[in-house]
Amino acid sequence: MENLYALRAQKATNSELTELFRMSGQPDVISFAGGLPDPAWFQEEIDDVASEILKNHRKTALQYGPVPGITFVREFIAERMTKQNMSSKTENILITSGALQGLDLVCKVFVDPGDLVLVEAPTYLGAISTIESYEAEVDSIACDEDGLKVDELEEFLKNTSQKPKFIYVIPTFQNPSGRVMSLERRKKLIDTANKYEIPIVEDHAYGELRFSGQDIPTLKGLDTEGRVIFLGTFSKILSPGIRLGWIAASEFLINKLILFKQGTDQMSSSLSQLIAYEAGKRGLIDKQIEVSKKNLRQKRDVLIKALEKYFGNSAKWVTSEGGFFTWVEIDKDIDTLQLLYKACDEYKVAYVAGPSFFVDRSGKNSLRISYSLPNIDIIEEGVKRLYQVFNQ
Repeated sequence: MENLYALRAQKATNSELTELFRMSGQPDVISFAGGLPDPAWFQEEIDDVASEILKNHRKTALQYGPVPGITFVREFIAERMTKQNMSSKTENILITSGALQGLDLVCKVFVDPGDLVLVEAPTYLGAISTIESYEAEVDSIACDEDGLKVDELEEFLKNTSQKPKFIYVIPTFQNPSGRVMSLERRKKLIDTANKYEIPIVEDHAYGELRFSGQDIPTLKGLDTEGRVIFLGTFSKILSPGIRLGWIAASEFLINKLILFKQGTDQMSSSLSQLIAYEAGKRGLIDKQIEVSKKNLRQKRDVLIKALEKYFGNSAKWVTSEGGFFTWVEIDKDIDTLQLLYKACDEYKVAYVAGPSFFVDRSGKNSLRISYSLPNIDIIEEGVKRLYQVFNQ
């Protein structure tokens, strides 16, 4: 039967993360691997919201809904974005089953086999696999502590013979690095995209989880030409389990995306949409964001203190101002991917190795630490075990 597979299916192989997450899920492993919110943060009031919806709005909650999403839910999201200085209308919003489906739909609309797409280096591994599944040529632009090196992007665009279909970026609390693109870089990125007429896909998954530092306008908020395609999600600000996100873009593009949404899953869960809407109206989303930020800061502080204690000058890391992640680079010639299974099996600690976040599989001396899920009391012990892994 394998000879009948499409070429893209024949090229697809098992993710190296599948076994990792199986191993890291063992009860004796301290896992810094998955970017999951701590379930202790989920608000109990959501029980009442779900019960009330099923009691009073069962026919809507359990029924098919409009492909673009329930109108008043789209309106709620548009109003929420406008309050965050990203002017939006209902017609600019398409409800998706998570932000990753948003990226998948963008690829359906823009990407043919062999097309060029640009990403950051490093970047979200789920984005790499999604874009590559459309048989795109994926290239990357390096980042530093201020985010994407826009000068290098412009140099690339000057010299490439193939115009990119879009550039995918995570400007705020980037996955995996936790970095924030500076305001100067954001403005320059917008100017560059306008100059070369290239869409920007802005993934804002962690953007509302700032617990220190100053807010910076989103790319969407700086956009004056409708160049930015914004991906939002309720996964980090309410619950991953409701599998709900959205795309904010021009009405023309939204209408095109709707055609492909219809052929993908027809609609996102009506029940999930009503839960998100009612939770938002009751202030539960804002409450959960504040609870998450408080706890994330506490966990981040414990993590940084432990890194200073055990690694000292033998590594460097990002002291993130929000989000779930810290990026660590070990100052020695090691391969974090090769050591990963030993770490899980022998030292009972899990992480995600750096090469997973690079298109060219570089970053062998780096790793992503997710501090959002582990209990605060075991973070230091986890860092101690990491130090033992890398200093055998």
